[in-house]
Amino acid sequence: MAQSYKVVAFAGSLRKGSINRLLLRSAISLAPAEMSIHELDIHEIPLFDQDVEDENPPQSVIDFKQEIESADGLLIVTPEYNWGIPAVTKNLIDWASRRNTPPGNVLLNKPVSIMSIAGGPRGIGALARRQVRDVIVYPRAVPMPSGDVGISGGLSNFDETGNLVDYAAREQVELNLQAFSDWIRVISG
Repeated sequence: MAQSYKVVAFAGSLRKGSINRLLLRSAISLAPAEMSIHELDIHEIPLFDQDVEDENPPQSVIDFKQEIESADGLLIVTPEYNWGIPAVTKNLIDWASRRNTPPGNVLLNKPVSIMSIAGGPRGIGALARRQVRDVIVYPRAVPMPSGDVGISGGLSNFDETGNLVDYAAREQVELNLQAFSDWIRVISG
């Protein structure tokens, strides 16, 4: 029987019409047969505040962390704002890495893949993806060494129902997810 992998994912944007959320939902539908991807609900995660963590971390944070802990891998789809990582993405990484909030640092030894899509013709979220990589290495997550997805052109990559229709973009996502499946297998031994 072939190995199957459970991946959890979030798009670092709260906007209902986020193109990064569209990319995430496309990744869910393009996942290889041996991988299932589940989108995490991030809307109830508060800004990180150590006083809140020390007093009583919200159940939404604990649930978020438990889902990451139980997964074989984590897919982070991040926008790029002002040439950098947006607050939503960074906040989720901060909560996930906290040792004092149950169940602890859930990024430890967790295989990670990173994707981004930008609205303009030239942007591909490269700076934000690099910054995500930088901040997840400290809590000892294990990002794929190469093959991040960076797509330009925003909504032009999707049809009117939100399906990723641009051939090159679809191929980039499919290749990334197959490589991610291989990466999870390597990291998990």
